Amino acid sequence: MSDIVGKLWGFCHTLRHDGIDYGDYIEQITYLLFIKMADERSVELPTGCDWKTLREKSGTDLTDHYVDVLRTLGKEKGLIGDIFAGAISRFTNPVNLKKLIGLIDETAWTELNIDVKGEAFEDLLEKAASEGKKGAGQYFTPRILIQAIVRCMKPDPRKKDDLTICDPACGTGGFLVWFVRVAAGSDQGRGA
Repeated sequence: MSDIVGKLWGFCHTLRHDGIDYGDYIEQITYLLFIKMADERSVELPTGCDWKTLREKSGTDLTDHYVDVLRTLGKEKGLIGDIFAGAISRFTNPVNLKKLIGLIDETAWTELNIDVKGEAFEDLLEKAASEGKKGAGQYFTPRILIQAIVRCMKPDPRKKDDLTICDPACGTGGFLVWFVRVAAGSDQGRGA
């Protein structure tokens, strides 16, 4: 997982020099990952909005097509339209978009454990929070703090049938992930 995050984060530095900040980079990765995973799960998207079409295009045809894909998906009804509502491309250099598509294409994302995807997202947010001028700390609770709080609270659904977990600022779901780990006994006092 750290290899995946390392590749994605390394490319973020390239895009930063092209005017794409950390928040925009994570947003664009999210859009592309959704399209890639929809392809892996054979989810039907509107014609031309599939991963294969994105992968095959290059140059300005790619950047123009990506803008059209985001616009088209944003007009869809239901969950897809909600996800892509107001989505815009931040890419001005088609070479960078093509490279990011290639990086994402190297991994079968739906075969990864869902926790790995969550951890990758948290790791990218943590890196953005620590390096971004805007801070981004409002979006990220450091994992070590989450671990400490969950270990102090020691939630155990086996001891209480009506146990309720509340994470009202559930950005990445970090508290919920650690609760599940502790409840499942997979966190044996080690850091992850």
